[in-house]
Amino acid sequence: MSFFRKAGLWVLLVFCVQLTFAQNPASTVPDFTFFKLDGSSFSTRQMPRGKASLFSFFDVTCTHCQTTMQTLSKHHTQLKHLSVYLVSLDRKDAILNFLKKYGPQFLNKSNVTVLQDLNYEFIPKFQPIKYPSVFLYNKNRRLEAYEKDEKKMLKLISRVGKLK
Repeated sequence: MSFFRKAGLWVLLVFCVQLTFAQNPASTVPDFTFFKLDGSSFSTRQMPRGKASLFSFFDVTCTHCQTTMQTLSKHHTQLKHLSVYLVSLDRKDAILNFLKKYGPQFLNKSNVTVLQDLNYEFIPKFQPIKYPSVFLYNKNRRLEAYEKDEKKMLKLISRVGKLK
């Protein structure tokens, strides 16, 4: 079995085990180090201070994630005052293809950072319940809203206006 397949199975196992326990999404933005698509690291320390943020955790093969990304992308103008972080465990090429198809309005936006979770930190630190998971944090990095149902993304987006 290849290293990547073993790693993927490990991530899936950890995700499933965590789902068996009652967990709450991270109430504050945890310390993390993810990687931009150019390979450079990006950590909590690089997030702008005093600015609200939105984290969208997705998998490129997840149909619910596709719908969520389309909804968020269609409402990108409502998110322009936030720091938007799109986080995936997937390969760079798969992420780019996914965004070109389902989130084209997010490409090349100064407030959007696309990140790979190469060290498998997102799940244990942010504690998502399932794919997709969208976290809305206020300027003090406290959780304002969490959504895992693609049909309720508009409700989450409506809360964005209250963070100005």
